[in-house]
Amino acid sequence: MQEMNAVQKMEMPDITAPAAIVVTQHEGKILLEKNAKMKMYPAFITKILASIIALEKCSPAEVVTVSDSVVAEMAKWKSSASIGLVAGEKLTVLDLVYSMMLSSANDSMFALAEYIAGDKDSFSVMMEKKAASIGAADTIVTDDNNKFTAEQFSNAYDMAIICRYCMTNKLFRKIAATSEYTIPATEKSEARTLTNTNLLINTKNRRYMYKTAIGIKSGYTVRSKACLACSALPPQDMYGEEILVIVLGVENTKQMKYVFYDAVTLFDFTFQNFEALSGKVEKKQISRSDDAIFTLSEMCDALSVLQRNAGDMNILSLCSGKQKIKKGCAYFTDDIEEAKKAYDDGAAVIVSDKPVPSIPSIVVENLEEAKERIVSYIKTRLGLWSIAILDSPDKINPIQMISKTLSDRMNIVKSTSVDNNVASMIKAFLSAEKGTNAAVVNVSVAEEGNVKRISRIASFDVAVIISAVASNNPRDLTKQELIDEKLAICNGMSEAAAVIVNIDDKSLAGIFTIPQDIITIGVDNRMADYFADDISIGNGKISLTIVHGDRKYPVEFYSDDKHSVYQALATFALCDIIGIPIKDAISSIEKFRKTSGLSVVKNERNVTVISDFESTGKESVGAALKELCSLFLDESARRIAVFTELNDGNDYEKNLFEKVGALINKCAVDICVCYGKTASHIANTADNKHKFIVKFDTAEALTEFLKLNIADNDAILFKGSADSDLSEIMTAVT
Repeated sequence: MQEMNAVQKMEMPDITAPAAIVVTQHEGKILLEKNAKMKMYPAFITKILASIIALEKCSPAEVVTVSDSVVAEMAKWKSSASIGLVAGEKLTVLDLVYSMMLSSANDSMFALAEYIAGDKDSFSVMMEKKAASIGAADTIVTDDNNKFTAEQFSNAYDMAIICRYCMTNKLFRKIAATSEYTIPATEKSEARTLTNTNLLINTKNRRYMYKTAIGIKSGYTVRSKACLACSALPPQDMYGEEILVIVLGVENTKQMKYVFYDAVTLFDFTFQNFEALSGKVEKKQISRSDDAIFTLSEMCDALSVLQRNAGDMNILSLCSGKQKIKKGCAYFTDDIEEAKKAYDDGAAVIVSDKPVPSIPSIVVENLEEAKERIVSYIKTRLGLWSIAILDSPDKINPIQMISKTLSDRMNIVKSTSVDNNVASMIKAFLSAEKGTNAAVVNVSVAEEGNVKRISRIASFDVAVIISAVASNNPRDLTKQELIDEKLAICNGMSEAAAVIVNIDDKSLAGIFTIPQDIITIGVDNRMADYFADDISIGNGKISLTIVHGDRKYPVEFYSDDKHSVYQALATFALCDIIGIPIKDAISSIEKFRKTSGLSVVKNERNVTVISDFESTGKESVGAALKELCSLFLDESARRIAVFTELNDGNDYEKNLFEKVGALINKCAVDICVCYGKTASHIANTADNKHKFIVKFDTAEALTEFLKLNIADNDAILFKGSADSDLSEIMTAVT
């Protein structure tokens, strides 16, 4: 941690503590101090240092077995705080840390010390080194012989450094802010309920509770008197930022716990005078610009932000993962290096689950939950039509015609993944900008389809349900199970929404139990609201007449799949619902041409270039490789396959690329190129001895490699998502 510096001093308010300090959490600026470097006995320092070391060196779920030596050692410390650990008792690291932080349990600290370092003396040396490494050089927890001692020394300044460091750990922050915690029963003990001795955050205490306090720890010994390290955010309608208060050596009385009274006094005084103390002038919430989705303040409110080190600004768009960085966007990531690169590329602010030093950022408790929460916020802010397409994956691309028709007439975002609907949907919503009108979301029965999560996250305005085909679904669901999943989506919609249903599919009869408005389509059933008549299929074309009430609309488009008739009916009905003029809807449908997403062209060097940036399902990878390997090439020509991420690099995609590696072993591919972390999993299963497998992490390195290695008459496949920069690389090298 950096050394803390004073900004601007005012006279310290009247407090009883002989030593105290007030600093800002993010920048470590000293706002107030009183004998901040005076040598003191801080009662709680060992528990805070022990807690952060345990959280950094151990998994919270690791199990610690209490030894006889720990129990024997505790017997020497009569009247000290404990939770009554018994030899042979097993508790998790997390339980022991909670007991140290909330109840100052010495037996828990001794158990962790033995588990981590072998004994308490070695652990105390570790604590002292940890303090020194972060800048708390005057903090002593050992005697002259490097033994654990009760005569520990520090000062308010050092304690502020230590606590600032600890509060950058997300789990430590959570523990420090906990009012009550229950350790589950063990074989040796019943459940133990711990109540935090820090009355600022103890919800059972009303006298000293500070509403915006978020930690940290109180302590008391006869030698040190009452001590408190506490942190708080500015109260509502007051200007400021998170501040840290250390109060040491306070004499409490039966009538007044002055250590908490002093802390409240310092909090109130600091927030009331924050501008004068910090030198920062409050920036009023800015107005949203015409091209912004929302302001940073609005976004922070929506996400219940934990920390913020960025001034208010307009947010023009959002990005995550491998999406192209747009200037002025908010970029979601849990990777510090990725955050720095995104900021350098034009991101206005970083959204993360950990602080990002020196970059405008906001910290949320859970990054994935934050993405989910922002989906509904974007929908409301932009007034998006959100449309769920619940078709069957063994038919034509279920959203192809609908998304093509809508995109001809309005600005849309779409999720296309058949395999991971949630990640694909969130990525689609994060792509929305001011002026986006609709989001079209594929909802499939694939293993990672996550129908329940989708129905929880998104509030769809329209759902399109064309069939309940039970064949070829990866989870072998029955028709009724398929229908139940489709109904789960409908149950997540408001009653004002609409559901388009194909009533030719007799299995969908149960869908009429839903409360939404039902718009029916059909071919055989002329009772449908929109039905097809005069159908003719041949020569790669379909012609039909769409009948709606007493009106008839002749339509012709390119396809040879009769299932496309239902797609045309659903598209027509959807356009009618959301207000696209009939003539415009027909014009767009007639431009539709069924495509696999694969593009095959030859350039002037006779290099065959195959690209697929639309299809992201696992079947599409096999289809792309089949296209590459089935080409007739000159004997000297080579086949090169270039892969990058298809979705968001989750475990499903990792497994998918490992399967691609096994597939490469069987294919006539001469060079396999893996671009990025996700595609690099190909190398886990590919035969590196007999196949040329190469990995790249940067666009520059990949571009240079391809320029040097693509020869005349070669064939090269580029396979990735539309959000990747692989298409730009393809253009540069071919």
